This record gives sequence, C-alpha cells and structure tokens, in this order.
Amino acid sequence: MRIFGYEFAHIDDSHIRDLESLERERAIYSDHWIEELNDFRHVRIRFTPQEVNEYVRSVKALDDFLGSGATWAREVPGIPADIAERADSYSVRTIHGKTYGPPWHCPAAFYGPELEMALCFSLERVEIIEELGTAAFLSTIKRAVDGLTPSIRAFGNREKGLATWPITREHDVRDLLYAMLRASISDIKREEPIPSKAGASRVADLHSALARTLIEIKWIARRGQWRRILDEIYIDIQTYARHPESDHLVFVVVDAARDVPDPHLAEAQISGKQEIEGKIISIRLYIREP
Repeated sequence: MRIFGYEFAHIDDSHIRDLESLERERAIYSDHWIEELNDFRHVRIRFTPQEVNEYVRSVKALDDFLGSGATWAREVPGIPADIAERADSYSVRTIHGKTYGPPWHCPAAFYGPELEMALCFSLERVEIIEELGTAAFLSTIKRAVDGLTPSIRAFGNREKGLATWPITREHDVRDLLYAMLRASISDIKREEPIPSKAGASRVADLHSALARTLIEIKWIARRGQWRRILDEIYIDIQTYARHPESDHLVFVVVDAARDVPDPHLAEAQISGKQEIEGKIISIRLYIREP
C-alpha cells in the first residue's frame, strides 16, 4: 500500500486507514471511551501539518521494524535514530503495577510522547461526532467504505478448511456493502431503477429512500479504465439526480489495478454539492484499493 509516497507492507489495517484519513483530511477517526459519559463515542482527532509528518515518519519506522525480524529498532537500516531510541527505551506499566519492557515495541513506542498523548489520552483533542438520521447514515457509509479493504482481504484469506469469499467485481462489492449497511438503515435495497430519459435505462447499485441516498459502485480491473469510469461518474451524476429520492449520491470506486493517478485529488474534485436542473445534490466519491 502506497501512502504519502511510502510503501507500507507490514502495519495493520487500522494504521492504513489512519494514514489514508490523514492524507485526505489531516484527521484520524476512532472510537474512544469517554469517562465522563461512561460510554464510547466515535471521535475525530485533527492533526497539525507537523504532527502529520511525525506520524507518517513514526509509522513508516514501525512498518520497517515489523518487516525486519530485528529485536531492536536501532538494528534496522533506515529507521531514524531518534525514533529508534524512543522505541527501544519504551516500556508500559499496567494498572496492577506490572511493567513490560524495554523494549516494548507497540505502536506508541514509535509515536513519541506527544503523539501518544494526542491519540490515546488527551480529551482536549477529541471531537465527539454525534450525528443523527441521514448525517449518521452518510458517516456509516464512509466507515463501511473504509472497512472494504480489510474485509476483502479477510474474505480472501480465511482459516484453513474454510472456503474463501472472493470479492472480484462490482456486484461482489455491492452485496458486501449492502450487508454492512443493512443494520444501519432498514430500507436499503439493491438495484434501484433511475427514471429514463431519451430511452436510456440505468440502475443504481444501492438506495435508501429514508436517507434519500443512492450509492453507485465501480470496479477498475485493469490499467487504462479510469478515464472511462470518470466519464461514467459524470454521466451518472446528471442522470441519478433525476431520481426523486436522491439528495445524496455516493460513488465507491474500487481500484484493483491502481489505475487512478491521484485518488485524493479525484475525490476532492468530484465531492461536493452541485445544482442539477434546479435541485441541490450532495456528491461524495470514495476511491479504495481491494
């Protein structure tokens, strides 16, 4: 996985999602336990540009360490000396007084104390996201889309003796997203007809009348398809806006060929609001790799 210009091969899916989120919007999303509420909440933690750079540097060092098999971070070529020193000297102490390390090479060991505080402990940095109705459903779609990559990989690499569930085309992704979103809204359904114009008939992949949301999925199987997919999205925007229950259009592009030259730029250019035939439509594009 290439993010921020680096290749990451050994960190877990949660770190991949955090890196992608930082690259897109300079923030990390998580579920945090809030003592004052005696409950957890979905939260956003915004980063400064300096913190983004340090997080990327730290996680790249973690990735290199995990792929090295070394005992000490200082033994791994390419890990900056300051990160190696804090990682190799890190230890944790439990509430029962038991100490582990050094070395104790958990992710926090590589972050450094400032980032560890921001990510794990500082409530001042946490923005609680409390959304209802359509806003909550749109956030759920984003979380489901962020979960596509680890889900696809998990289905393709199941335990020995269990059949794999290959996700290799648009319809597979449609059914996976349907299953992920069905618990969030009762009326979501597959294959919603779009009112025709000049005899052209089109069908959206997923639709919720309650949330007035249409979801269209695209799969890029080989190099050179992105331009055609982009043209399809522009046509779909004009066409799907005619649906009477389409205040929100969500496009999910699964780029299996890594054909999109700059996914985050494409997301930013297409996402937003448009007025189409006198109607304001909110559009969101997500591009993910399988």
